[in-house]
Amino acid sequence: MDDWHRKLVEQLVADSPKGFVPDATTALEIAFGKARSAVAYTLELARAHRVPVTGSVAGDDVWLALGDGRVRFTLNRREGHVVVQRPGQDELRLRGDAASSGSGGAGGAGDDLGALACASIDALVAAWRALPVRPRTPSAPPPEFEDEPTKG
Repeated sequence: MDDWHRKLVEQLVADSPKGFVPDATTALEIAFGKARSAVAYTLELARAHRVPVTGSVAGDDVWLALGDGRVRFTLNRREGHVVVQRPGQDELRLRGDAASSGSGGAGGAGDDLGALACASIDALVAAWRALPVRPRTPSAPPPEFEDEPTKG
C-alpha cells in the first residue's frame, strides 16, 4: 500500500465507528479497487467502440462478460478475501496482503489483484477475438445517429 492510500484511509475513516481498519483489510480494499478500475475501463472502452460487452462495477461484485466468457471479482469483507472467477480456471480466493503484494497466495506473482484482473480481461478478450467474426461484430448505430452531443 502506498503512502497516499494509507493517508486517505486514516483521514477518511478515522471518525467512523469501526475506526482505522487493519493493514490487511486496507490492502484488500485497494487491491479490489484496482480490479474494479480494470473492469470499469474495459466496459467504458468497449461501450465507446460499440463492442457487445456487459458488466457491472457496482458494490463489492464486479464482473465483465464478453462473448462466451466472464470474469468476476467479489469482495467478501466479512471473511477478508476476494473471490476471482475466470473462464476455464478454478476459483481463487485471495486474502489481504496476498491480493496486493504478489506474495503468499495460491497463484504466486499472479496474486496482485490488479495484475490478475488485467491478465484475466486480456484472456477474455483473446477468447472473444478467436470467435468467428459474426458473434463479435460490434453493434453499429444507424448512419444518421449522432453520438457526440457536444459537437457543433
